[in-house]
Parts: sequence; structure tokens; C-alpha cells
Amino acid sequence: MSEPAAARVEAFQIRNVRLFMAFRLLYHARFYYPIFTILFLDYGLTLEQFALLNVVWSVTIVLAEVPSGALADLVGRRTLVVAAGFLVLVELGTIAFVPVGDPDVVFWAFLVNRICSGLAEASASGADEALAYDSLAAEGDVGEWSAVLERLGRLSALVFFVAMISGALVYDPAVVNRVAGWLGVERTFTKADLLRIPVYLSLVTGACAFVAALRLREVGEPREALGLGAIRQAFAQILDALRWTLSARFVLFVILGGLILDSVARQFVLLVSEYFRQISIPTAMFGPIMAGMALLGVVTSKLGRLMADRLSPLSNLLILSALQLIGLGGAALAIPYWGVIFTPFLFTQMSLVAFLQSHYLNAQTDSKRRATVLSLKGLALNLGLGLVSLLYAGLVNQLERGGAEEPFVSALAWFPPYYGVLLVLLLLAGRLMIRERSLCTEACGLSEARAQTPGDSEP
Repeated sequence: MSEPAAARVEAFQIRNVRLFMAFRLLYHARFYYPIFTILFLDYGLTLEQFALLNVVWSVTIVLAEVPSGALADLVGRRTLVVAAGFLVLVELGTIAFVPVGDPDVVFWAFLVNRICSGLAEASASGADEALAYDSLAAEGDVGEWSAVLERLGRLSALVFFVAMISGALVYDPAVVNRVAGWLGVERTFTKADLLRIPVYLSLVTGACAFVAALRLREVGEPREALGLGAIRQAFAQILDALRWTLSARFVLFVILGGLILDSVARQFVLLVSEYFRQISIPTAMFGPIMAGMALLGVVTSKLGRLMADRLSPLSNLLILSALQLIGLGGAALAIPYWGVIFTPFLFTQMSLVAFLQSHYLNAQTDSKRRATVLSLKGLALNLGLGLVSLLYAGLVNQLERGGAEEPFVSALAWFPPYYGVLLVLLLLAGRLMIRERSLCTEACGLSEARAQTPGDSEP
């Protein structure tokens, strides 16, 4: 007889689920985020070097994203998560202890930092989530995955808020010296004294993330040993997952939907500090505004769970598109001061996309290729952002050549119609790929009987 339902364990009592949440929270608790660009420059890097290092970071993620997911499916998800935790220590350790003064040494240290950061992102992407979901499937009820994502979203928002505020404060000599005076400390702290404090704090949380990764337990059958054979099999796994994704039409629709939503919104978010400047927001308010955006995650996680559990995928796509168009359309007006009210629409939409993609893809993908498919999703998002960034750079160049007085503001007007065209193309493609009933009702247990199309079945 099968095991009674009462014997299933509540999601948050499962060891791997708790450790997954701890790893995610600690891994992303980076205290230098609010002063990210400034920190690089204060170490002695130039703007050109900063841009080059970010290109290296992006290329590293793109190249390693899918192979790492395939390796996770073959050699074990825990192995990849532990590797990510170790890489974080190397990433942060190189800039925490590099001597400042020699520009060449600093540049090479940051090059190692960016490569390790990209490899860590790629290693953790998909592997930690797949391990937690498999643990939930083995010991609990996968129907609780949305509850796990909801709680993780709330906690992430709070952790990010604390890291943003405290990271900015400990980097400000005026604030630190004022607090030191209140405590009776006579020493005067300079910017040079505080240069590494946000990095040290991030290194501490990174070390805790590594400990959480070490305590994870592998789920399922013994995996392949890491070696040349596993690497060869990894590429075969990638091809298998790619073929399956292209044939599993609902999964493909979810990935493409996330791509068009995330890439356009993320391009705006990358430019948001310049947008704030254009609408006359004081620079001193950037940090508090961004911290407020982080707190939106407390509400967004609850909203994401309601949307995942109660609404159809098509309804969710239309809601997310409405948020996207309101945010982009309002931002395109560049209203002084008041234009800031449109940015939460885009931040909320991005959080909901991440939530819903995790909900749908984990439910639709079997364990043997789960990490690989999640990595394909991550690769698609990065490639989508890269394409939009290239198009945006070309657009701004054309506007400048055309004599536009405010090319940045003029370029914003192109965002809503660009997304509108992508949405129409996606809906047309979705209608061709998936039966209307499937698109509206098939996903994550929303329908009892699955409406099959030739490409939806497991190959």
C-alpha cells in the first residue's frame, strides 16, 4: 500500500528546503550593492575597466549557465551548490584582501572576482532550486512550492533592504564618524578606512552561505563522478533538455514569456539611476528609493502565490503585461519628481516573472533534467537582456546623430511599443504552439486532464 498522505512532511520542516532558503538569502546579501559602481572606482579602477569587467561577468554566465545545469543533473545538485559557495569565497576574498595602490594588481584581482562571480551565479542557478524542489517532491507536497517561494520572497526583500541601507551607511564617513562620536570613539574614519567594510560584511554572509551549502543533502539515486565522462554526458544532457524544451510547448511558452517581460524591464532597471536624475530626484534619495523597491518583495511574494494558485498562465501573462506597459508608458513621460511612481510597476513585474517561472517550470519538468531546463531559462533571460541592450545602444546612437536634445528621454518612448510588438508575436506564437485550452488551463495542476498536443508529451 502507498504511504498515507498524513505521513508527508510540511515544506518548512524539510532540511533541504530550509537550507535552500538560507543559502539564497545569504548568497544574495551583498552589502556593496548600493555603492557597487562607486566601490569599483574607489579601488582605483577606471570607468572603461569597470565596463570591461561587467562584460567579462556577463560572458562568463552565458558560457557557464547551461553546462553547469547539465552537470548538476548528472553529478548532483549539491555538488554544484557547494561549488557556488566556494566560488563566492574566492570572489569576495580577492577584493577583500587585495593591496590597493597598484592599478594592475587591482584590475587582475577584480577580473578574478568577476569570473568567479559569473561562475558562482551559473553554478547556483537552477541547481539549488532543483535540489529543494526534488526534496519537497520526495518528502512533502510539491503543491507547497508556491508557499516556499512566497516566504523566500518576503525574507529576501527584508534581507535586501537591510543590506542596501547598512551597506550605504557603513561606506559613508560622515555617518560612521557621527556614530563613533556617540559611542565615545575618538578616531576619525576616512573613506580609505571604510573602503572594504561592505566587502568584509559580504564575505561573512558568503561564508555562511558556503556552510549552508555544505549541509545540503543529495536527493535520489547516486550521481556520476565529476570527470571527463560526466562533462561529455553534460553536453548530451544539454541537447536532450533543449530538444525536450522545444517540444514541451507550454514550457517553451513560459520561457519566451519570461524573456520578453524580463529583458525589457531589466534594461530599464539598469538605467534607473539615470532616469531618476532626468526626473530631478536628488541623488541622496536613490538609496532609500531602491531600498523601498526591495520591500515591495514582501507584498509581491504573496501576490505571486495567489496568481500561481488561482489564475491561468494566460491571465497572468496579461496582468504582467499590463504592469509592464503602465510602468514603461508612465516612465516615457519623464514627469519631474512624480515619474518615480511608475518604477514600482516594473520592479513588481520582474519579481512576479521570477516567481511564476519557477512555479510553472518546476512543476512541468521532471527531475532528471530540471536543473538543465532552469539553466536554459537563465540563459534565455541573459541573452534577451543582451539583445535589448544592443538595440538600446543603437537607438540612442541614432537619436544622438539625429540631434535629439534628450536622447535618453527620447529612447524611453520606444520601450512601450517595442514590448507591445513582442507581446503580440508571443501570443500569436502561443496560439500556434498550444491549444487555447492548454494555454489557459494547463499548468501545475490547474487542469485534471491534460490536453495533449503532439509536442507536449514526453519524448
